[in-house]
Formats: sequence, structure tokens, C-alpha cells
Amino acid sequence: MALMSYPDLNAIHYKGFGGFTTKEECEEKRILTENGIVEMEMARGKTVYIETYCMEMYAFPSQFDAPRRNPPENPPNPAEFGV
Repeated sequence: MALMSYPDLNAIHYKGFGGFTTKEECEEKRILTENGIVEMEMARGKTVYIETYCMEMYAFPSQFDAPRRNPPENPPNPAEFGV
């Protein structure tokens, strides 16, 4: 979880990141994420104060690890639903 504060905004902005299976992996990625956000904001000319945290929580099993299902033979047409 990244919490960001900007001098010209009165709200705390947040961004959640997930997919880490170990605390060590999260701690490593946390620093990379924090540095990436700071670099991006500096390139935009913005000042930001940022803190990142690793928080443990239950999450549904990763869809990347799930076995692939065969697509339906007649998938629905999105136009039928007004999309």
C-alpha cells in the first residue's frame, strides 16, 4: 500500500499493489514501488511525500496460477448487453 501526500491537495492518495506471496518479496518490491512513484512525480515537476507498507491479507488465489479453462463455444456478444 502506498500513501501519497501532495502540498497542493488536501487528501491522502493511496494505491494498492498485490501479488506478493512472501513478506520478503513484498518488502523488496515496496522499495522499488516507492522509488518508481517518486521518480514519476519528480519528472512531472510535482512534490510528493510517500510512505509504503506491506500488509498481510487474504486474497483469492491468483488467476495466473489457476488452470486455464476452455472458452465457451458460443461466447456472449457484448452488443447484446448494450456495451
